[in-house]
Amino acid sequence: MIRKTATLFAPSGERGIVLNNRIANRISGSLKLQLFCAVLGSLLLALAVFAATFFLGNILLDRTIYGQYFAKGMAEQQFAKLQEYAKEEGISMDNLQRLNIWCSRSEKVYLTLYKDDMLIYESSSFGKIAGHGYAQKFDPDLEDEDSEYTLVLQDGERLRAFLYYYAGDAFYFGMTALAALTAFLAFSLCFSLIIGAKVAYISQLKRELDILSGGQLEYKVTVRGNDELGELADGIDQMRQSILKHQEIEKQMRSANSELITAMSHDLRTPLTSLLAYLEIIERQKYSDEEQRQELIHKCVGQTMRIKNMADKLFAYFLAYAVEWEDAETELVDADQLLAQIFGDYAYSLESKGMKVECDFAPVTAEIRVNTELLQRALDNLYSNLLKYADPQEPINIAYKREGDNMLITITNFVRTDQEKSDSTSIGLITCRRIVEYHKGYFAASKLGNIFRVTVVLPLAD
Repeated sequence: MIRKTATLFAPSGERGIVLNNRIANRISGSLKLQLFCAVLGSLLLALAVFAATFFLGNILLDRTIYGQYFAKGMAEQQFAKLQEYAKEEGISMDNLQRLNIWCSRSEKVYLTLYKDDMLIYESSSFGKIAGHGYAQKFDPDLEDEDSEYTLVLQDGERLRAFLYYYAGDAFYFGMTALAALTAFLAFSLCFSLIIGAKVAYISQLKRELDILSGGQLEYKVTVRGNDELGELADGIDQMRQSILKHQEIEKQMRSANSELITAMSHDLRTPLTSLLAYLEIIERQKYSDEEQRQELIHKCVGQTMRIKNMADKLFAYFLAYAVEWEDAETELVDADQLLAQIFGDYAYSLESKGMKVECDFAPVTAEIRVNTELLQRALDNLYSNLLKYADPQEPINIAYKREGDNMLITITNFVRTDQEKSDSTSIGLITCRRIVEYHKGYFAASKLGNIFRVTVVLPLAD
């Protein structure tokens, strides 16, 4: 059956199994999970930056705006302004309430006035004047001696004044806003860096797709990572390889077509010329006797068989690459009944030709969905090759059995060593493979030493 080294056809579902395993192992590297981790990581970084900025900002404020030396200096400036205001407005003991106007202009000060250690004024929204139920005795624990000043009124009265400057909440809120802005920038930068790598990869894939669309199919697509983008890139590269493979097959087919037509044209000329010559002799009755006539007829039959064999090769070649039969309808048939009948006929025919056949049929007890005519054609090719190439001195083993949800068929034989060498295009094997794969099955042919083995796997019906 085979005159070359092993010819092995990989199962069509093998790549699907690899792809399913890859998808199952991709969960930890999915794009959604990476995006979630990017957001979470950027958020944690932003929180850390906010906390650090807020902490350092508070330390800075405590050492500057809210610091003792800063507040003391600002208090002294404010008291100088107060003293000038009291002089310009003629503030006296009788109109202390007019200090409310100055205090309202400067909301960052707190002022208390004492006379003879008795509180006579305290700045507030409305001001508090002694004699209206707010007078109290000076308490050293309530006032800071570092903030003590002497306020001279218009009437020459000298009052003990305590003026405190506080920065208020504006600086605190400003520092908090700055910390929040810094955290936002940190989040944006971190997230942009992470997503930027994916965006750059997408841009790279687009450039590579442009290269492929330009016809440079030899360019390998960059596959990076095991997420959806990596799977997409791998799928594109697999498609690229598939296109290259189909182009190579088409190239081989065109070359084979050309070679076959050339060879057949040359090979047909010789037997046709001889056949015409023999028929012309018979037609003109130029033979010497009946025995010579029978010999000429026998030669005509021989040349006709040669032409028939060439025609069979052409038909087999057409069948291997034709696509019309790929729309053939299928039906459910009993696997045991079908195979027992086909292989039983093969075994009987082979034995009648002097070959030894060993059959090992295990009950399948299931149905298969097939096109009986196509399956018969594929098995006929295997039977025909057994007749041509099997060693009649060694047994031929034909077996089938059930394995899980599939039916396994094996044909094993020894290859003849005493036959003339002839070129083989493996058209029969290609036809068998295409028919088996049309039935969603698996076909493999291999040669180890002088032993040739064919394996056919067909799925059983549910």
